[in-house]
Parts: sequence; structure tokens; C-alpha cells
Amino acid sequence: MAKYNVHAGHCPQGKGASGAVGFLKESTEARKVKNEVIRLLKGQGHTVYDCTCDTAESQSGCLDKIVSKCNQHSVKRDVSIHLNSDRDDQKGDGSTGGVEVYVYSRSSEAYSDAERICKEVSKSLGITNRGLKLSTKLRVLRTTKSPALLVECCFVDDKDDYKHWDAEKCAAAIVKGLTGKSAGTDKKKEKDPAKENTPKKASSSKPGKKEIIKDLQTSCNKQGYSNQTVDGIAGKNTLAGCPTLRSGASGEITKCMQQLLKYVHGYTLGGYGCDGDFGNATKAAVKKFQKANNLTADGIVGQKTWKKLLGI
Repeated sequence: MAKYNVHAGHCPQGKGASGAVGFLKESTEARKVKNEVIRLLKGQGHTVYDCTCDTAESQSGCLDKIVSKCNQHSVKRDVSIHLNSDRDDQKGDGSTGGVEVYVYSRSSEAYSDAERICKEVSKSLGITNRGLKLSTKLRVLRTTKSPALLVECCFVDDKDDYKHWDAEKCAAAIVKGLTGKSAGTDKKKEKDPAKENTPKKASSSKPGKKEIIKDLQTSCNKQGYSNQTVDGIAGKNTLAGCPTLRSGASGEITKCMQQLLKYVHGYTLGGYGCDGDFGNATKAAVKKFQKANNLTADGIVGQKTWKKLLGI
């Protein structure tokens, strides 16, 4: 098994890249990708060091801390996660987009990994492969001791990229590019064969909206998607910390989503109820909710669906 440094670019308090018309925020989305990359790499048995800087300071100071953290470890790769922007496309009209990955030089040991990551992210998200780029100016490439690469996952101000954006899919593609092994994006529970044919009981409790949101905030914090105040009040920090959920996902975050559907919005979930498993009944309910709220009825709970569920 290998060792990796992984970090997200820009402090949450810093500017980073932000969409010309507010499509995506780099510091938020890069952290979602970073957290999932770390989880998936650890799931494959690798050792991973999170070298992200989350303190409020200048961009230069943040970079100093990132490089210092990276250079404390001898690793196979330093992986820096970013989102791009087109400074000349201020209308956000989708004229520029895609994934690109930077390395220091053609002789870098990270060169072939960078090529694979471009290919995998492009294929997984359905966005343009802008290819591998060389740069001797980027500090995380120039001053880290281990072979480094910097991933610009997509363009925050490109409409097509925004439509295709999925932080978890992007992370899985990055991990596949790094290790050559596929990594599933859903957090599934192992099945107990002895219990597979035993019907699950629906939850009999009826929590209020504030209680559900508190549980959601707590679960998002525990799983590394956010570091927010647990107050039961849904705001932008709660929304930003909610991961994309789809069929096959399971756990407390999925359960909170089901409770919002059932107890806040009145949708039925079949005989299984709010069991924390994203099955066919939950997908059908999500689709109905999306259709009723003029959203794309794809059964995937992304940021737009979470926003409606939370009533923001």
C-alpha cells in the first residue's frame, strides 16, 4: 500500500474561484472532493495525510502551511484539489470548461497519473478533457518534496461543467487515476445473508424538522463533509455540507434525507420507511419530490434537491 498527501486549495475564508453567476464555490467543492478522495484511498488500504489549510489568512500564508504539512511526509504523490475559472468569461456562458491536471515537468513521476486522472474525470463527469499541463510556477508543484500534481476538476463559471458536476464521482475518478482501481462512490453497508430476507421495520418515531436538521448537521460533520454549528437551523453551511446521494447509499445522512421527505414534506417511502438505505422506494419518492419542485427528476439528491428539502 502507498502513502499520499491530499489537500484542497484555498482556505474557506479565502477567495478561490467562484462562478461569475454563482455556479460553484471552489473552497467548498474542493473540500468535498478532497474528503471523498481521502475516504476512498483509505478504503483501499492506503495511508493518507490531509494537508489542507483551513485557517483564515492570506493565500500566501495558506500555501506556506500546505507545503509545510506536505513536506513532513514522504509519500508516493502529493495531490492538490482545485476548481478552475475563466477570468475572461465573466458571463458564465459555458464557452470554457473541462478538467486539466498540472505537473512540474515531463520527467515528474506524477506525469502518467495526471494523464489518467484527466481521462477518468472527463469520462466520469462527461466534461471536456483539457489534458495535462506543465507549470514551474505553482508552489505546490515547485516546493513539495514528493512528486506532486494539481487537479483543476472543472470550471466553476462554466454552465456545462456545473450541470455535470458531482463531487463524489470526481473523487472516485481521481482515485482510479491514482491507483488504477475503481472506487465506488456510495457508502454501502455490508449485507448479512441471514437477514437479507427479513423485512425491515419502518421507523415509528416522528422527529420534527429542527431535530432532523440537527442530526443531519452532526452526521455531515462526523463524515468530514462540513465543520458547522449543530443548531437545527438550515443555512448555507448546512447546504454546502450535504453530499450527493443516489441509489445504493446508506447511513445517517441518507436517513435524515428520508425523514425530511416523509415527515416534513409528506412523501411515502414504502414498507421500509426511514431505514437509512437508499432503495427503489426512496428513489421513487425523490423523483416525485423533484418533479413537484420543478427540478430534474433523476432520483439523485444533489445541491438543488437538498436546498428544496431543507427549505432554504
